[in-house]
Amino acid sequence: MELKLLRAFLTVAELRHFGHAAEDLSVSQPALSKQIVALESSLGARLFVRGRHGAELTTFGEGFLADATALVRDADEILTRAREASGGKRGALRIGLGLSTLNFAPPLIAAFRRLHPNIAVTLNDLSSAEQTRRLLAGKLDVGFVRLPAEAELAAFPVLDEQLALALPQRAGMKRLPANLHQLNDPGFIALVRGRGPGLAAQIDHWCGAHGFVPHVIQQADDIQSVLAAVAAGVGAAFLPSRVQYLLRDATVMPLRDAAARWRVGLAWQATRDDPVTKRFVEFVRRAAKSAKSVNRAATEN
Repeated sequence: MELKLLRAFLTVAELRHFGHAAEDLSVSQPALSKQIVALESSLGARLFVRGRHGAELTTFGEGFLADATALVRDADEILTRAREASGGKRGALRIGLGLSTLNFAPPLIAAFRRLHPNIAVTLNDLSSAEQTRRLLAGKLDVGFVRLPAEAELAAFPVLDEQLALALPQRAGMKRLPANLHQLNDPGFIALVRGRGPGLAAQIDHWCGAHGFVPHVIQQADDIQSVLAAVAAGVGAAFLPSRVQYLLRDATVMPLRDAAARWRVGLAWQATRDDPVTKRFVEFVRRAAKSAKSVNRAATEN
């Protein structure tokens, strides 16, 4: 059953006049009459009785009115949902994020959700290496990963990050000592390398550049355990600087030299034709450009 015929029927039923309905639908009256006849033929019954003053619904037409209204309403809703999905305004988005973006990505994602409430978002706290594996396997749509990203992925930078030294308060250090071997006095808590290979490589790079070998006294399977151990005074740890807001019972000293720095970016499979992912990528790209402009203005002033 054609929606055009149902819309024609509903318009005549509302206005009770073929001439007024034809004008409202921007068609000629003979064309409208043909549409109603075609609908009546498919239904096997008359819908209207024409009189001197207009058109009145038959008994059958009165009974069909509710069904026709529901059919058109449902079709309109389906069309609206389809258009929203094709335009990236409806659907699902699986996002990966790591420790460096735990205070950056959630507010950004919340702002995106306010603009697009019909997009269901799933967050996954994963290392950059695991995010990359899932992105390539199609199990994540976008991820905030350490740059550079794999060649098969598209990416752009969103923030700069650096290593920080987190020390128990009992260590009594307020700045990095000239003799780095003093850092081994409390000992180090380290994340198991397989759970954070990017972070481990960055720590190796910094330590190698400074001729320092950390004395690891304890390993942890997750970053929350590392944070808890430092806060409890068990030992020190090398961590991304942005975790300092999570460590209130510890001293956190960002490491300023080039060996301690890296960039975090948003990565995705550019070959995937997913309008929701494209919309989120453009949203983050605009937000990143805006943040850079604000930081540049603050630096110049």
